[in-house]
This record gives sequence, structure tokens and C-alpha cells, in this order.
Amino acid sequence: MSREARERTAQLREGTLALGVLVDWREVNSNPRLVLMLDVETAEGVAFRGIADESFTITELTRLAPGQTMPVRYRPDVMDHYVALALDADPADVQRVSDEIARRKRA
Repeated sequence: MSREARERTAQLREGTLALGVLVDWREVNSNPRLVLMLDVETAEGVAFRGIADESFTITELTRLAPGQTMPVRYRPDVMDHYVALALDADPADVQRVSDEIARRKRA
């Protein structure tokens, strides 16, 4: 992984929480490492197609399904298409983001 990619990954791990809906994925190698394509929505109402480069166990890989919602982190100051899965996010924080997105859609 390049220095730039390592820096981006570190920044994403500290990024802002959002929700991503899995669209598709491609296997990069047999670790398995995947590139995920997600439709991301932020609590502020910004929507974009996100790309996450992640490693999975075989068990996790078998549980992936299009349409699955996952917490992700993004860099609002950069707003490129890179995101990282936020599987370590506090469930209460994920629920707050989900509630804000739902509230905005009802309004």
C-alpha cells in the first residue's frame, strides 16, 4: 500500500460517521480483500457513491448482500469517494445518524 493510501486509511478511520448501502463488491485478492461500492448518505443530507477497500474473513464475506446498510466513515473536508467501514462505531452513534437521515426524509 502506498504512503498516500496509508494516510487516507488512517484519516478515514477517524472520519465522520455516515450510512452506506452496499451496491456491489469486487474481490481484489484471496485474503479476501474486497473493494465495496456503497451509496452513502450523511447526517447532513449529502449523498454520494463511496468506495471502501476492506479485508474480510470468509465468514464475513458470505454474509455480504446488496442492499445491506453499513456504518461508514468519510472525510467531509475532502469529500472524495473514499470511505471506510465503521464496524467499531458506537451503536448509539449509528442510530443517531440513522434517525437524522430518516427525520430529514420525512420533512
